[in-house]
Amino acid sequence: MKRALTSFLALTLVASPAFAEDKPAVENGGTVSVGVLATENVDSSKFEEYREIPEGVFVPYFHLFSTGGKVDFDLYGYNVRQSDQQYLGWLKAPAFDLAIDYNEIPHNMGNGARTFLHETSEGVWQMSDNLQQSLGQAVLAQPSTARNVTFYDNLLASTFASAGKVDVSGTRKRGSVSLDLSKKLPIGLVFSYMRELKSGYRGDGGGGLYNTISSVIEVPDPLNELTQDFGVRATYEFDKGNVHAGLFRNLYNNRAETLTVDNPFQWFDTPYVSSVGGGARARWVNAPDNEATTGNLGFLLKFAKKTRIGGDVSIGRWTQDAAFYPYTINSAILTPAGARADQLSTLQRPSLDGKIDTTSLNLTFSSRPVENLGLRAQFRSYELTNKTDRFVITGDVGGSPDRTWSVVTPSADAPYGHLTANVYDTKTRRFTAAASYDVGDLTLEGQYRYAKLERTSREATEGDENAFTFTALFHAKDWLGFRGTYEQAKRTAEGETVYGFQSDEAERETKRVGLDVELTPADAVTVTLAYFRRDVEYTGRPDRIALSGGVPVAGAQPIPGTPSGLLEAKYDAFTAEVGYNPNERIELGAYYTYEKNLTTNQWSTTTGVNLNNFLNYKGTDETDTFGFNGTFKLRPEVWTLLVNLQRQKVDGLMDITAREAGSFYTPGRTTLIPAGSGGAQDIVDWDDTTLTTLNAQLDWAVSKGWTLSAGYLYEKYDFLDAFNAGGRLMPQAVVIVTKSNDGAYEANVVYASVAYTF
Repeated sequence: MKRALTSFLALTLVASPAFAEDKPAVENGGTVSVGVLATENVDSSKFEEYREIPEGVFVPYFHLFSTGGKVDFDLYGYNVRQSDQQYLGWLKAPAFDLAIDYNEIPHNMGNGARTFLHETSEGVWQMSDNLQQSLGQAVLAQPSTARNVTFYDNLLASTFASAGKVDVSGTRKRGSVSLDLSKKLPIGLVFSYMRELKSGYRGDGGGGLYNTISSVIEVPDPLNELTQDFGVRATYEFDKGNVHAGLFRNLYNNRAETLTVDNPFQWFDTPYVSSVGGGARARWVNAPDNEATTGNLGFLLKFAKKTRIGGDVSIGRWTQDAAFYPYTINSAILTPAGARADQLSTLQRPSLDGKIDTTSLNLTFSSRPVENLGLRAQFRSYELTNKTDRFVITGDVGGSPDRTWSVVTPSADAPYGHLTANVYDTKTRRFTAAASYDVGDLTLEGQYRYAKLERTSREATEGDENAFTFTALFHAKDWLGFRGTYEQAKRTAEGETVYGFQSDEAERETKRVGLDVELTPADAVTVTLAYFRRDVEYTGRPDRIALSGGVPVAGAQPIPGTPSGLLEAKYDAFTAEVGYNPNERIELGAYYTYEKNLTTNQWSTTTGVNLNNFLNYKGTDETDTFGFNGTFKLRPEVWTLLVNLQRQKVDGLMDITAREAGSFYTPGRTTLIPAGSGGAQDIVDWDDTTLTTLNAQLDWAVSKGWTLSAGYLYEKYDFLDAFNAGGRLMPQAVVIVTKSNDGAYEANVVYASVAYTF
């Protein structure tokens, strides 16, 4: 795909005070930029994913300030009245200080998303009743054995052809203000407020719609949520330190609570019986409204030998009491008592009345007891306790979404009916101690870290982590700087598991290595070399064993080489930077970075006591990034050329290995996939991405106060993965996707500006 931005014209007016030999008591000034821009649209949303390319007249920047008077202020504005605008500044008066920050960020996730449904109200996607009935009857009239890809392609061809388009985009508007009243008070007192509104769409949503056939439908998911933070902080300073306290209140209001989608193959509500029936619509419930209150109290004490002792304790209460939605949207589903499951009156409780208490404690210590020796220590404890009044769930529609009622029976593992209803509490304690010693230009530091984690309602109920870190820093005058770090950590897990703990709680061993070298071999040359490696291995994962009812089958033995889950994750990065500044007229810089990510996941299943499927996914991402920037003063204080070039290429690969004799294997694939691969084919286009940018700008200082500029910007983005190939709305089974445009693009921008300073 190729599009061009062919013209860009900007007019910049810069206003600032003219400084006399005797500086005036009060200074006022500012900067205002006004531009004009014309573009030819780029189809891909990626070009404007987090920015706006304006058309016509716009104001990219302004700055206003006043100092030296009774009231001082400083105000900045960027991209005025655009979707990516920002304003920030401060005001200082005799009795108070005020700081503000307002920022808008667009998120354009996909242009031209295609859907044959229509959003009749926020989060409600509907289709024609006649079309819904026609498609459903056509499916019922077709024998199940004949419902193949060709059948669905023919059935939906005209529907897809008439599908409408919608841009999947959202906007975040975040503003904050801080009022400091400390000037007229014996203590520091600061009030703060933050308001963040997210609106538009959060991305593609939807999911499974279940009836005679089980289809998946994608539609834009509504986004309309408001978050507010209120805070007050007080501080009392004295010669040997301070004491401080704060109280904070957070409110979250989700104003787009549900997503409702018509089922294209079911035109009336009916129970699901003998593989026939289901709901005419499906509903998904988004995050509920919730609140949080947190208070903290702390101190800092100062002593001789640069000794500092500090502590903070925070206590919080999280609450969530949003009203429940009915069990289902399908009006034909009845409870065992004969009541309609889509009615609120059927619910066991009207809301959750959820409560969670949190407590955190932080203690810090630092000192320089003798020359060249530094000591540091920190202790942190965090405890989360769920105080929600639990109730036993007797039934719902969760086991067969919008189809039939399911009776829920409590068990030892799920005493409230579902595992997700179990009480989840957690407690962590972390202690860190470090000592450093200076030997001339060399500093050596050792650090020890211990962490203890306790959980409820998880397989691993306990675990701890021990880590050791060694760091060396060396500075030899002005020509050499070195920093090297090595860390080794081991996490344990205690509890009950058959196949292995989840990766966030499993045993693991971690090694980190970091090296940084800064060289200045000559006055005009600087060189920086850096290397970082992180290697994580998940140890102790058990081999697969055949189970029945959650316990090993009689006579079954662990099958060697078949652990399941995340086995390892590695990350390597190397960076080289060179700077060259031979004289006042030339300044050059270049850099190169190589990164490689590797993750290995493995899964296996059994049939009887024997191994069935065996799949190993080894994913890698290799990234090469290089860039060049240069400043050329062709004629000092008259002609200046700025150049910036960058190219980044990501090459992804998903290496898949399967068992040749497993049920995943299909003999017919041997004509397409080589024997020995188990019918699995590697995905070579695994998020392959290339981004190239070039920007060149020439500034000409025509005369005192006047500057003319001209520039060129080139940007090219290429993207390819296994899921974006082709434009079919139903690329697989009855999975209907939006196929929005967030792919490759190419853009050219030419611009000019004039600046006047007075």
